[in-house]
Amino acid sequence: MSESLRVEPGDESYGSCACCGNDTRTIWGYIHAGARPIACYWVQWTKDKPEHLPNFDFLVGTWGDDTVSDKKLISWIFNPALGGGSFMVIDSATRPAAKSPLCNAALSRDQVIGDGKVMDTATDLIDAVWLSDPRLADVREFAQ
Repeated sequence: MSESLRVEPGDESYGSCACCGNDTRTIWGYIHAGARPIACYWVQWTKDKPEHLPNFDFLVGTWGDDTVSDKKLISWIFNPALGGGSFMVIDSATRPAAKSPLCNAALSRDQVIGDGKVMDTATDLIDAVWLSDPRLADVREFAQ
């Protein structure tokens, strides 16, 4: 992606983890290339449970023109480790955003990593959100 990306944090919600009952948090927002939005994102994690790998979902495509239905879902998990951690692309079909009427295609891991352009975009998006959304402080702490 040649243009620098700008993250616009949106809202958030809270809930309970279905398997352990701990508090969950979901945040969302938009990512812009220049003046135009190119993706929306959601990040979901369980408080104090880094082993419940945080999910990052990106709905990428044309925004602001309801006649275009090109939005594709790309999903990642974050695997925290002391002193860092790693991100891995996952199949997005099982993620809640895949059921959105805005989602035209939920991409599989192979579809993302097998297409250099898609993988470059996916990497740019995860980097932008990870580095720019201050609400991810709790998730970053999992890796410390």
